[in-house]
Amino acid sequence: MIELVKISENISRSFNGKETVETLQAVNYRIVENGVEKGHVTVGQGSFNMNVYSMTSTVEETKALVEKMFNALSDVSDE
Repeated sequence: MIELVKISENISRSFNGKETVETLQAVNYRIVENGVEKGHVTVGQGSFNMNVYSMTSTVEETKALVEKMFNALSDVSDE
């Protein structure tokens, strides 16, 4: 099972004259599979940057995993 484990958040704080406004800019996660770190991902406003390592799969298996991930993301955004 692959899971994302949050390690940090980047927040900007501004003052609009009356109150402090905090905006979440990005969240950094470790990608963990069965207790082993496999990479990391940063999710920002309208973007993400993912770096995966320690995979033992073939090129074809890795491509299929990436396609499955994007299909799952597309299914969620269609709801």
